Amino acid sequence: MKKKILLLAGTVAISSMLASGAFAKGTTSIEGVAPKVITVHQVNMDQLQVELLEKALAPTSAKDAINKWAEAVTTRNGAYQYALFSKELKDQSNAYFKANGWVTGVSSPWVKEYRIKNEKKISKTKHSFNVEFALATSTGSAGSEIVNVTIKKVNQNWFVDSVNAKESAVILERTPYQKQHNFTYRAEEYAFEIPLSWDTKYRTEEKDGNLNFFYKPKDARVPEAILFSIEKIKVSTWNDGYEDSLYVKLGEKNGYIYAMLPVSENQYANKPESPEYKEFEKMSMEFGVIKGNFLIR
Repeated sequence: MKKKILLLAGTVAISSMLASGAFAKGTTSIEGVAPKVITVHQVNMDQLQVELLEKALAPTSAKDAINKWAEAVTTRNGAYQYALFSKELKDQSNAYFKANGWVTGVSSPWVKEYRIKNEKKISKTKHSFNVEFALATSTGSAGSEIVNVTIKKVNQNWFVDSVNAKESAVILERTPYQKQHNFTYRAEEYAFEIPLSWDTKYRTEEKDGNLNFFYKPKDARVPEAILFSIEKIKVSTWNDGYEDSLYVKLGEKNGYIYAMLPVSENQYANKPESPEYKEFEKMSMEFGVIKGNFLIR
């Protein structure tokens, strides 16, 4: 069967690849002396470098934390945002950032400027702020939106603990780690969770364990576009090339692999200012919830 390999939706990562190094075990041998094995614990230098960078970036006040976060949102730097998160928010958002190359949101609309306002001291270790983002596109102003952010103190530093905005807010594209309300989509052979915000915005076609998931625009005059597919693939076939492809493995049962193939690009790229483009882009950045909650019946 001819397979069309599609590229994963999203943008190229902006975070730099860190140089790696490690100690390995080796042997020494002197004539007449039995070889001696020297074992040295391997050290993950990449992780150490990341931890040191995050420690250096750690905000020393609530205001420092909110300003750094707002700047990171403005520049779409997901790695920077992640470094400013509490442990709980890091656990919640880790899968998303890895899947989307440590970049948040799309290029348009962009943040023209932001303003920190309405600081509220909830307790000695928790503050909240409203951040107003002024948005713009190539045609001019795109209005402004307000995001409420809770900052929490941990030891001597302050971290972003939660982010909340209206469900219809455009800024959600740049803050996709907000807690999502999900519901379960049930197919004949499996089930998975999708965001509640997808309700009424999709249509599916299912046959023999294979599923095509379409984005359905609100405007009936605009054609539908496939968002992703789930395919049921024999293990032998999977091991013969699929494993190294752009398919995302979701599960395995009875000699079959269930894998998701996301779209290659925004199907409405010819109209980047359209509501369909923006909605399709947002949905394509939320694929992580499917992998994290996929259950074979």
